[in-house]
Amino acid sequence: MKLLLASLIALATLGAAAFSATPAQDPVAGNPKAAVRVIIYQDLECPDCARWHGVLQNQTIPRFGTQVAFEFRDFPLPQHLWSFNAAVLARFFDTKAPRIGMAWRDYCFVHQTDFTPDNLLDKAAAWAAPYGIPRAQLEPVFSRADLFALVQADQQRGKRDNVQHTPTVLVDGVEAQSPEQLEQMLSRATAK
Repeated sequence: MKLLLASLIALATLGAAAFSATPAQDPVAGNPKAAVRVIIYQDLECPDCARWHGVLQNQTIPRFGTQVAFEFRDFPLPQHLWSFNAAVLARFFDTKAPRIGMAWRDYCFVHQTDFTPDNLLDKAAAWAAPYGIPRAQLEPVFSRADLFALVQADQQRGKRDNVQHTPTVLVDGVEAQSPEQLEQMLSRATAK
């Protein structure tokens, strides 16, 4: 609960300025220079996102990763109580190394049912220790306006892209309704 309260206080102090921040590059899997780009709006607490993420990681990215960029954007939903803070942590881990940020996202999806707003920091600290990131570096993360601004900027881009749910997976602005449809869309797009 302390983390949620700290997040809400930080959000209130950020105000509208946070939405004008220029977002850092979102994490990208596959070929970041590819002409074909898949935009994935996800919520780390969303069970549907976890299912999609598993298919993307185990099937779609290995199949199309040399020809496609898969860009992951944060879109935590308000009903999910720890997802915003988990996304802020992911952004912090991205500053250490993109692979660490992606590994944290993977961990969140696999262990969704283990997290609560009250244990998120403890679980993140235990997870980060093998990467040489001590708990002392994580404690001030929730007061960093720059990290909040990155998540909020993704949310604003999602609103401009008319995201209504998570996951929302877009190929050239067209939403894929299923992993199978995504693969069909990518087969066509990469054949050009």
